[in-house]
Amino acid sequence: MKKKLISGALLFSITIYGQVGIKTDTPQKSLHVNGSLQITNELNVGGDASKAGSAGSAGQILVSQGAGAPPTWNSLQGLSGQSSIAFNVFSTGKSVNGSTTFNSIPGLNYTYIAPADGVLLIQANVYTALGANSGSGSLVFSNTQIAIKVNGTETFFGMSTPIGSGNPPAAMNPETTVIIGKINVTKGAAYAFDVVAKDVYKFSGTTGAYAGTFNWSTYSSQSSIVATLITN
Repeated sequence: MKKKLISGALLFSITIYGQVGIKTDTPQKSLHVNGSLQITNELNVGGDASKAGSAGSAGQILVSQGAGAPPTWNSLQGLSGQSSIAFNVFSTGKSVNGSTTFNSIPGLNYTYIAPADGVLLIQANVYTALGANSGSGSLVFSNTQIAIKVNGTETFFGMSTPIGSGNPPAAMNPETTVIIGKINVTKGAAYAFDVVAKDVYKFSGTTGAYAGTFNWSTYSSQSSIVATLITN
């Protein structure tokens, strides 16, 4: 059952179920507007019979929460698919140089507390080079395994084979190893990251490689670990 009310140039259609249609005889929702809508004051969402809904804050936009739920006001950085730098830290020294067990690279450790649910993309950029006393006159090498620990467990791996000669110092020829990984994170949870390295093979007569900072003459570089959060 419908009732039609004509007021000026507007046509209202009211069904027996309490649905109101403007410029439509078949309203599909409690209020169905077949045309444009102009709001000259605030727009409130949510609320109930005893309190008004929220008008949000300046700069926020409405985000759907799905069928049957009111939309919510969100800041732009809180939207699905938005990304932001989670952290970016640099090495403060070097480690390994002959070690056959994993050692932390100084400075490349960080405890991250996720501000939102999402996916954390992690990238470690690690410089390795042979020690200055690795030999003289011929090329030598050492295989260095690098890993990113997540909460104490080696999770992502890479391998470096720096090559150099004894004169000039082998440390003049560093190699950069890039390790990339991703993990799911939960809002409020803590995640401890640590970049570690060890020598898995040394050519006869070499002292092994080091990982972390690279310094020779006027040249210097730092290893780093950077993470980007993509929110759900």
